[in-house]
Amino acid sequence: MQLRTKSRQPRRISMAAIFSLIASWGVSLLTTASLVAVGWLGHATHWTFGLAGHDAPHGEHAGSGAAGASVDGPDDPAPGTVRFSSREALERTGIEVVPVERRSMVSELEVAGVVDYDERRTAQLSSRVGGSIWRVEKHLGDVVRKGEVLLVIDSQEVGRLKAEFLNALVTFESRREQMAILEEVQGAVMGRQLREARAALREARIHLVNDEQALVNLGLPVAIADYEALVDEARAERIRTVGLPERLLTELNDDVVTSNLLPLAAPFNGIVVGRDAVVGEVVEAAKPIFEVADVSRMILALKVDKEDAGKVAIGQPVRFRPDGSDEEYSSRITWISTEVDQATRTLQVRAEVDNIQTLPAATQAGLRAHTFGSGKIEIDRRGTAIVVPSQSVQWDGSRWVVFIPSGDVAFTACEVQPGVREGNVVEIVGDPAGGALERVVGAGSHVLKSQVLLERMESGEL
Repeated sequence: MQLRTKSRQPRRISMAAIFSLIASWGVSLLTTASLVAVGWLGHATHWTFGLAGHDAPHGEHAGSGAAGASVDGPDDPAPGTVRFSSREALERTGIEVVPVERRSMVSELEVAGVVDYDERRTAQLSSRVGGSIWRVEKHLGDVVRKGEVLLVIDSQEVGRLKAEFLNALVTFESRREQMAILEEVQGAVMGRQLREARAALREARIHLVNDEQALVNLGLPVAIADYEALVDEARAERIRTVGLPERLLTELNDDVVTSNLLPLAAPFNGIVVGRDAVVGEVVEAAKPIFEVADVSRMILALKVDKEDAGKVAIGQPVRFRPDGSDEEYSSRITWISTEVDQATRTLQVRAEVDNIQTLPAATQAGLRAHTFGSGKIEIDRRGTAIVVPSQSVQWDGSRWVVFIPSGDVAFTACEVQPGVREGNVVEIVGDPAGGALERVVGAGSHVLKSQVLLERMESGEL
């Protein structure tokens, strides 16, 4: 048996197919070459084409760039200068040129605050012994002077201490007379008797001084020397009304005034800002009855954000305006806390403010305790500074710049260093233009910054 193999014949391609294939390749190559040429031309002319031959010497940026604007390259005389194709193109951007000011500058921190009494001149007054309220002399809101009686307390403890003082005085005088007699006849008495008499005199003196001090501790003006020269009846009469004002004594019947009376007096000039006293009410020792505050000087408690804590210092000027008031009060920082408040995370600083000059005008005082308000702390001041609008200063990715006019339709970026800020203006430190900084771009400066950044991105710098 004989096997036969089928031989493969070469496939024939017609000439028409070959020409068709060559033609399609040619079209593809032509299209690719055209696209490359258009891309090169567009990059060279900044995609402006026909406009490049008219009034745009460097073309117009398309897309996000400012219409009709271009940035000079590194080979131009003024690198970073933004030029517009025409005055009309510049006006469409809304760019405005403003003059540079030269004036004083103040940098301030705006803080919240509250008015409070000066705790060094605020006192909560109470009786030092228990008893009942016998008479009330002052009421809430009354102006008081140092030493004026606020109320009078009837206390048996006071009467007992007064009696012990008089008894101790009599005992001391008796021991002193006995000692004087023994010294006159010391040759006829034993030395032991003299020693015992001297010891008794010293003991009586100690008891008298202790009883005097007990009355002084209650606030009564008692002195041994004031009573030694008086007879017993005069001593009793004097100590019965000791500490009571003469005006009160003239109004009262001596028959109803007992030795148990203890006046409570104001420790300094001020105003009664708190009172919890009714005639006949029983009071305990050390329980607050009156509160007196000196409102001629108030405290401003200001809260500074912890981020600004390093900017404040003692002695810095402060201006404070209470809520709902047009009046502003000036002071200086007198105290800075050593800790940040755990609840508010703010630093407390304090300033003292002169509130009123005379106490009779206290009811018309401008500052009232516990009033909220806003304050401004001056942290820096410049006598004369170069000042521009805040919107004129732009960050171009590597530095702060302002744009200054360099022709009718051109602006050049000038590197600057911002300083003190006040409201919507900022100081320019030094003189970056060598005295020629007279005008800068205000509104619309961000357009120029965007144009500069776009050019740097296209050139591969960013």
